[in-house]
Amino acid sequence: MEPFLAQYANLPLYNTRAVSLETGVPADTFRAWERRYGLPCPQRTAGGHRLYSERDIALVRWLRDRTAEGLTISQAIALLHNKQAQTLNPVQPMAQNWVQGQKQLLAALIAFDERSADSFLSEAFILHSVETVLLNLIVPTMIEIGEQWHQGKIYIATEHFASQFIRQRLATLLNNYRANSLNGQTKMLLGCAPSEQHDLGLLLLAVFLARRGCSIVFLGSGVPENDLIQTVKVLGANVVCLSASMPETGRELISIGTALAKFPAPQPRFYYGGRAFLLDPKLCSQIPGKFLGNDLPTAVEQLAQEMP
Repeated sequence: MEPFLAQYANLPLYNTRAVSLETGVPADTFRAWERRYGLPCPQRTAGGHRLYSERDIALVRWLRDRTAEGLTISQAIALLHNKQAQTLNPVQPMAQNWVQGQKQLLAALIAFDERSADSFLSEAFILHSVETVLLNLIVPTMIEIGEQWHQGKIYIATEHFASQFIRQRLATLLNNYRANSLNGQTKMLLGCAPSEQHDLGLLLLAVFLARRGCSIVFLGSGVPENDLIQTVKVLGANVVCLSASMPETGRELISIGTALAKFPAPQPRFYYGGRAFLLDPKLCSQIPGKFLGNDLPTAVEQLAQEMP
């Protein structure tokens, strides 16, 4: 038994429908996994019906997340059985010490060691939920990368490599989770201020929202104002969320918020956030919209309330 499953009870209590509702994985899918790979491994009632445990549900959820990251199911099963292969160090201690985990990931990224960083992240995702890894490992590590660049401790090429590596992992997560939420009634448009080129924080937000089932249209960095306004009209977006990292790009959101406020009813709800508003809190009083708050969890909770 894999260590990360040991914390879950193995008592068979749940039928197939309950597992599907709990994990979001169609019953036909995890029954196919069972037939081909022997996982999960439910027990049977006297009548031949499958009964699953909490451990089975955790396993199905883990396999779902790995395939959402881009692995095939056979690759996910292989990873499950060989979690210690090609890692920097065993990740288990990271459960008690995220700071050490951040140092290990930081060291791999600064060394341009994509293979080790990728293996390390895969191990982290095995032991923890996507949200936990993003908040406790990826976000602090990328903040430290940025600080070291500002202090001249690392080259801009190093910062670009690290950002691109993390962006690729996040984009894979977003694309896979978004595939299951494109038919949502509330369409959220996420983008950056017209002159803003830093979209990593916004991409993190998009992943969190897609995991919640929100219907996301992600525009990324540098969205011109006229293009943004026309896109809102074409898509009929219910919610517009824009990001800015510096006060000068934050001020670009004033005219965008004003333009959105002139839309005929029902107007799209306008949210904004980013480091710009921590550097200059007074900007919030100038923008016709709602500030998302000072941290990622607060922003996620505000936008999740827009879901029906």
